[in-house]
This record gives sequence, C-alpha cells and structure tokens, in this order.
Amino acid sequence: MINLKAFGGIAAAAALLGVVATAPVQAQKYNFKLTSFVPAKGGFWNNYMGRFIDAVDLMTNGEVKIKGFGVGVLAGPFDGWAAVQKGTADICYCYPGFALNADPANGIFAGMVGGMPMEEFMHWFVAGDGTKLLTEMRGQTQKLVPIVTGFGSTEIFLHSHKKIQTIADLKGMKIRTAGAWADILKRVGASPTVLPPADIYTALERRVIDGTEFVTPSTNIKLGFHKIAKYIIVPGIHSPAHMNEAVFNETTWKSMPKMIQEQIRAAGLYAGFRTAMQIGIDDINAMEAMSKGKNEWVALTPEAQEKIKELGRQWSEEQAKAQSAKGNDWMARVSESYWSFYDRWKKFGTYRHN
Repeated sequence: MINLKAFGGIAAAAALLGVVATAPVQAQKYNFKLTSFVPAKGGFWNNYMGRFIDAVDLMTNGEVKIKGFGVGVLAGPFDGWAAVQKGTADICYCYPGFALNADPANGIFAGMVGGMPMEEFMHWFVAGDGTKLLTEMRGQTQKLVPIVTGFGSTEIFLHSHKKIQTIADLKGMKIRTAGAWADILKRVGASPTVLPPADIYTALERRVIDGTEFVTPSTNIKLGFHKIAKYIIVPGIHSPAHMNEAVFNETTWKSMPKMIQEQIRAAGLYAGFRTAMQIGIDDINAMEAMSKGKNEWVALTPEAQEKIKELGRQWSEEQAKAQSAKGNDWMARVSESYWSFYDRWKKFGTYRHN
C-alpha cells in the first residue's frame, strides 16, 4: 500500500508518474469492468468516474484498461460493492453513504453531517488515518480493496418547494437524501427517502418529494433542480465534503503486481484532487448563473447550523456505542479518528486565514 505519510496527494502522483516514465512496459495487460451509480457520459460521470478511468490509463502506461458502465447495466445504484464481490463487475465506483445500513462508519467516510469541509477532510484521508481505516474495514469485513478518489466540496442544503430556515421548518418535509443525514432527518420530524440519482428530478417535479440535496451546485444546475423548485437553501452543512471510492475485489487486486497497485492508488489520488479542483471552479460558475435566475435564496439561521453540527456529532457517538455493544468497533474507531482530527485542526489551525 502506498505510504501516504511519505507522499502527499499530488506529490504521490508526480513521483509515480516518474516511475511510469522510466519503468519498462509490463508484459500483461489488465481489462476491467467498472460499475457506477450514475448514467455514463454525463457531467458527473466525466468529472468523477471518467477522470479516474483516464488517470489509471495514464499512470499505468495503458497496462490497465477500465471500461465504465453506467448505473443499471452491471448493477443497481446501491449494489456496486455486492457486484464486485460476486464478480459481476471488477470495480465499483461507489459513494460510501449508500452503504450506511451495512455499517454506519460508511457515513463518516462519505463526509459527515456538520463535519469537516473539503480541505480538512482531504487532509484526514490523504495524510491522516482516513484511507488506512477505510482500507482495513473493507478488507476485513468485505474482502474488498478501496481506492480513495473523487473528492468533492460542500453541497447545496436543499432545492426545495418549501422555504426552510430553521430546524422546525424541516418537520414533515419529504426529502431525498443519503448517508447519515437521512437518519438524522428522522430525528427532527422529516421523512427522508434515498432515491437513485436518475429518479430525483422526476420525484421533485411531481412533488413526490418536497426537496432534495444531491451533490454540489455544478451538478445540480445541469440536472435542473433550480428550474422546478423555487427555493435554494444554503449552506450545505449537512454535507460539507464528500468522497467516493473505486473498489476492487481482493482476489483481483492481489493478481496485479505491486507496481501496478501503487500506480492505481496514485491514480486515485490524482483523479480525486483534479475532481475537487474542477468542482470548485464549476460550482462558483454555477452559483453565479443560478443567482441570476428567479429562485429565492434562503440561508439557514445560525442556530439551525449549530444544531445540525450538534446532531451530527451526537449521531456519531450514539452509533459508535450501539455498534460497539454488538461487537463491531469500526464506527467507534472511525468516528474517534474523524472528530479528534477535526477538533485538533480547529484548535491549532487558528493561524490559517479564513
């Protein structure tokens, strides 16, 4: 496994690019099928899945070729991990928040409610314990090997048919979401539903749901949520950052030489960084474009934002205790690492310019 403490994200990519440039061409080629949770060839695909596929081709000098399939071809939106375990797909490009029922620790890996923004989140994953913990958990519990990639920034809190400013305003709302936020919404009287990305627009348009969060502004504007929901609620404190993983079957992974394994890990970091940077630019452009429209922009009250932060940490603590009582310590380990890292960052990062 790549030594993430020795190599920073881009430094790792640059170092291994040097290896690629000087290494002899491998004798064996690898051809893999990748399943995803979104349709192929759209904007989300290009910036996440497509970027990873291209990075692997680049880093391995074309020795690893990945053919990507959109949602529903090889597996459903929430079935990627199982498809890799069964051999239906060689790789799943997955969002950990969809696996919350399998283990609530996935909610932390997905990007926690009221938790770390993208910069802190990426530091925890790349130079802290995030990748190590995810790798250990996937290996021990599922015989899978995750490649951390596809980092992204803060989402829009809601595209909504109803004006939302306070926690009380969420009561009775039918909201499309995923991850830990779905569980927390129940606690404040809302009715969360986890819908595949392809079904969100129609559900919002037909008012099957009252509001939706999905990804960041640049994806949402392409999906047209702002055209059918009057209100745009910010900030996206329910999802300050997110991460995706490209997951291999353990047997498939071990069939490849160590050098190619390292090159794929570097490709994940490189693609993840590029995704995050591109999203930042695209999101600003999307926000500017939507600000010129007819939507009403609504800010959550400071009290609501503080309450969501409180609920996120409370949920983490409760889930850790519940899982530990069942003999599963993953939630406790991941939660403790995540929140202690964030607390140290806030305490000793006061020198940083905000």
